[in-house]
Amino acid sequence: MSLLDKYIEEMGEDTSIDEFNMKEVQMKLPAIKHKWAGRLIRIKIQIAELSRKKKNLVEKSTEQLIEDSPVKLTATTVKQQVEKSDLIKQLNKELQDLYLAQEFLEKVEKILNSMTFDIKNLTDIIKLETQ
Repeated sequence: MSLLDKYIEEMGEDTSIDEFNMKEVQMKLPAIKHKWAGRLIRIKIQIAELSRKKKNLVEKSTEQLIEDSPVKLTATTVKQQVEKSDLIKQLNKELQDLYLAQEFLEKVEKILNSMTFDIKNLTDIIKLETQ
């Protein structure tokens, strides 16, 4: 199960509201918001670290290939070849997965911010039904 799949499943659990658990969810909402905000920040940190790692690896590999080459190569040509390496492709895939998780977490933040209004509306509906 991917990180994104895990987050989607957990978000479904955190946002499940009905008449019986409404008060409990409302009481836990600040903690739930904090949990998801923390995850968003951690994902952003991971993206920054992985991007730095990729940049450094590309630069070092490019320099090494230019030094080791018996013929004169341009940095652009070598960099393009380095970008095609399996390691860089793997880093790009990891970055893509993290960007998707980041996008999901940004959407989660918006959903959780509107949950307060959703709970209020549910409370109003229950009041109208019981009158």
